[in-house]
Amino acid sequence: MRMAGVLRSDRRARRPSNASSGRGGRAWIWGLLGMASLSVPALAQEALVTAQLGNAVEIVDLASKKILHSIPVAGAPAGIALSPDRKTAYVTRPEGHGVSVIDLDARKVTASLDLPGGPLGIGVNPKSGEVYVADWYGTRVFVLRPNAEGLTLEGEIATGKSPSGIAVTPDGATLLVANRESDSVSIIDVGTRRETRRVAVGQHPFGLTLSADATRAYTANVVSNDVSAIDVGAGRETGRITTGQRPYVIALAAGKGFVTDQYSNTVTVFDPETLKVITAIDVGDHPEGIAATRDGKTIVVANWGDNALSLIDPVSLAVTGTVETGDGPRAFGDFLR
Repeated sequence: MRMAGVLRSDRRARRPSNASSGRGGRAWIWGLLGMASLSVPALAQEALVTAQLGNAVEIVDLASKKILHSIPVAGAPAGIALSPDRKTAYVTRPEGHGVSVIDLDARKVTASLDLPGGPLGIGVNPKSGEVYVADWYGTRVFVLRPNAEGLTLEGEIATGKSPSGIAVTPDGATLLVANRESDSVSIIDVGTRRETRRVAVGQHPFGLTLSADATRAYTANVVSNDVSAIDVGAGRETGRITTGQRPYVIALAAGKGFVTDQYSNTVTVFDPETLKVITAIDVGDHPEGIAATRDGKTIVVANWGDNALSLIDPVSLAVTGTVETGDGPRAFGDFLR
């Protein structure tokens, strides 16, 4: 099994791994987020895409399907999360070993904080505004406090091995972390900054998503090719959904779940109630980041392999458009506003 951080050649570039095996020389990824901050006031009109190989964060207008602005961010930007007011983006830089702060109105990086290890998954507390960053190489999540100068490191929270996806409940009281190398999810009390439960899931969970009411969580299990459904209150897995090859992240909309299948170039659609597969939708090459717009009318998929976003109607399950992006779009986390 290849551990995170072991590199190999890719057809376009080298990048750190999030899986234990690859397809035809493709390198695996640095990868986040889980999904964070579910309580937001406005409908999404923009996608904020981390173009990892292009070392940029791109602001994409979803209506015109055009890139409005490209913000340089060195260090292979990967994970992204937005502040509660949706005016600030926090971006992890796995190869730059830190987090960049972007003022989305000014469209520029305003601050940066260096962090040890491998900062990857990232989430924001919707109540306090605290920023949580997963250390891919360790067993911890960093707790960062926003301030006028940017971010301050306040402490750490112990997790399982190789934390990746992050989600925070809308009341800001509970943090969930997918532990890739421990095959588990940590449920953490934000007030005490301590793990209260650890839930066993499938092999190598990566993306982590909460239902709107935060009663259920879903992990994309990269190696076992399935999604684990979790009862958050009970702290237990309730079932699994079979996906395509190498599932990455999950989005929820229109009463359905949508999972990016990196090796299958598809999005698996499932029923969150019955945990049954509905269909699979063909998208671009190596789909990774995925999220639903705030009005729930569009699913946005970042296709790392062909530098494009796929737009899906969650009702008809048809691909309604494609948007060209910069090199290596990852969009791992909370990337729509």
